[in-house]
Amino acid sequence: MEKKTYKTIDLDVYEETLDCGLKVFVCPMDRHDALAKITTHYGSGIISFKPHLKDEFTEIPLGTAHFLEHKMFAKEDGSDIMSIFQLNGANSNAYTSNHVTSYYFESPSKFFDNLKVLLDLVTKPYYTDENVEKEMGIIDQEIKAGFDDPYEAAYHSTMFNTFKNLPYRYPVAGYTDSIKDITPNVLYDCYNTFYHPSNISLTITGNVKPDETIKFIKEYYDKLDYSNRPNIQIREYDEPLEVFKEEEVIYKDVTNNIIENAYKVSFKNSDMDLAKALAYVSIYLNIKFGGISKFNKEIYEDKNILRPVGFWKDLYDDYLLIDFSTEVIETRDIFERIYNNLNDKEFSKEDFDLFYKNALKEIITMADSVGAVNNVIDYQVRMYGKVLYDYYNIYKNLNYEECVKFIDSLDFSNNTRIIVTKKKD
Repeated sequence: MEKKTYKTIDLDVYEETLDCGLKVFVCPMDRHDALAKITTHYGSGIISFKPHLKDEFTEIPLGTAHFLEHKMFAKEDGSDIMSIFQLNGANSNAYTSNHVTSYYFESPSKFFDNLKVLLDLVTKPYYTDENVEKEMGIIDQEIKAGFDDPYEAAYHSTMFNTFKNLPYRYPVAGYTDSIKDITPNVLYDCYNTFYHPSNISLTITGNVKPDETIKFIKEYYDKLDYSNRPNIQIREYDEPLEVFKEEEVIYKDVTNNIIENAYKVSFKNSDMDLAKALAYVSIYLNIKFGGISKFNKEIYEDKNILRPVGFWKDLYDDYLLIDFSTEVIETRDIFERIYNNLNDKEFSKEDFDLFYKNALKEIITMADSVGAVNNVIDYQVRMYGKVLYDYYNIYKNLNYEECVKFIDSLDFSNNTRIIVTKKKD
């Protein structure tokens, strides 16, 4: 067990990599609750790989990672995992993203009881023809509901039209036709390859004692045989910079127009440290589109635009995706306004300093929340392969001149536009 410290914000994190390969991060905090999250670095973006102990690449049905997340709650003894968590006073859930699958609980008491339930959840798979068939009906309805929802439909089309070859273009849950090809054997191939502890991280924050916690986890895994570690090989894809499709109109039962506008930005040739590069992009987006930006003030005063233009960003292999969304009465010039504002690239040192200082403040504030600290550690391990203990100093050492130069080097021209509009009569 190695003790490390988030510099400046004075949070200690105890790291341990078990013999089975599981990476454990324990951050004790003087709080009432404790939160444990276990994350396998396997999400919907992996659809072609070499299964453990097999020689050839296989392509699995779209939606398999999400389906597997659901079926991890099926146990041979028929126990109801969610009910057990509830009886232990814990809030629990799970989710699958493009990049990972995570399972977690948060509770004020019975921490070790709940931790054992969480570990049992991910170490004891049970897939049968019967329980797979039963789950298909449930997920089929979930998929249909998603495509019926105009906001989800806009998001699905955004991802599909942004990427040409990367599997991130497909919905996390897959399609109603694709999940029909999921079998217990497919699920076991995925589980045996990606749910090995060497591909998993466990992050615990809150009211816990590191030595007792890590001892408990070690003793749990020492009883299991994980000696045959998989050599994970995932198919790589050649993805062009250009978006797959520049514009699409979707007809739904809506009153106003829902729009999404996604920009695909190459990070392939950037020499800048990734954490610093993403920090500069975050500051720039907040300067241009944040709550106190000039653009947001203009949007607020425009009666045609019914809600603020929201945005998010994420990295997909070599590409940064920046997605904007809003709701309008008439689409007219909204896409042009977003494009022009993003590509203006003019901002003052005063603007930079304001949002730079706010980012530093948010890092300090984050340290007060059990959930926020857990999310940051989990995210950094996924994104950078390690915890960035100098995260505060990375931000503190940012400067205006370097930000201007970096933002100026980015190409904000490749984008896809989605309009969800009222069905034609």
